[in-house]
Amino acid sequence: MSLPKYAPLLILLVICLYQSRPCKALSTPLSKSSYESINSSAISKLSQLQCALQISVGRIPGTAMPKEWAASGARLAFSLEIEFTDELCSDYEMTKESLLQQATKNPRLVVPLNEPSFVSTKGQEKIVVKEGAFGCQLQTPQAQQYALRFFLDFPNGAQRNDVTLPSERIYFLWSCWIMNEASIDMAEGLKARLEERIAELGQQLEDFQSKNVLEKAMGMRQNVLLVEKKGKMQAQLAEVINTYPLASNPMELATGPNGLIFPKEGVIAVKRWGGSLGTREQYHWVGTFTLKEFFEDAEEEEGDEEKSAEIGNTQ
Repeated sequence: MSLPKYAPLLILLVICLYQSRPCKALSTPLSKSSYESINSSAISKLSQLQCALQISVGRIPGTAMPKEWAASGARLAFSLEIEFTDELCSDYEMTKESLLQQATKNPRLVVPLNEPSFVSTKGQEKIVVKEGAFGCQLQTPQAQQYALRFFLDFPNGAQRNDVTLPSERIYFLWSCWIMNEASIDMAEGLKARLEERIAELGQQLEDFQSKNVLEKAMGMRQNVLLVEKKGKMQAQLAEVINTYPLASNPMELATGPNGLIFPKEGVIAVKRWGGSLGTREQYHWVGTFTLKEFFEDAEEEEGDEEKSAEIGNTQ
């Protein structure tokens, strides 16, 4: 059976919602300072990481944007190159973003490295992008899974047909893992055991259907328990697959620098205010982004080349 057209995107959105939950409880609760330290360690691994993202602005399933926004199904696409720096964010207003405050008290700067452009009916148009900030929030200690959140300012926005990238702050909802082979091996083993047990329960349920009416009536209670048990195990299996960076993870994964693993896709959103008093923050999805590549800092590459040349001259 083939997956529905939007199945990968729906999986991505479910994972983004899943990662908005608080960190799972530990047998020994972390102190606030320990939690901050763990988040900071992930941020340090992201320091100076540079990557290219392909941005796709447009309507996606589940968005709360107005019905008329991007109703045609058109897309506004452009390439954006960014760097996660180790420089502390000094802009007071940026540090007060609640999306990052959950992750760290000291968000770092994220800066654009190129001037994106796209083609519209007016020809090639450039997009102004200003620096923002980023932070990491521990989601699952055992899996070393983090929610990675950052934002950039788009002061002039952009528009293509009925697709408008608002002239405001745009939020990027992503995630990452710190590679931990021991926990991945443990998760693979747990996954295999769950799959085996689910298959056994499925066989028992099939055997039940082949019984006669009297046997079915007598075994109905046992059958209900088997169905419930299978459902719980399937939920456990789904959580293991979505929580750990396994080969069977429904999201395509990419290995980055410093022992980091990333899903290749993420969601972009705008902030709106809701609730009866209009004081509750809400994030409305306005598109997705795809990780294209990681690349080295040009200055570091030049330094390595000079060092290699010096080594060569001394031989």
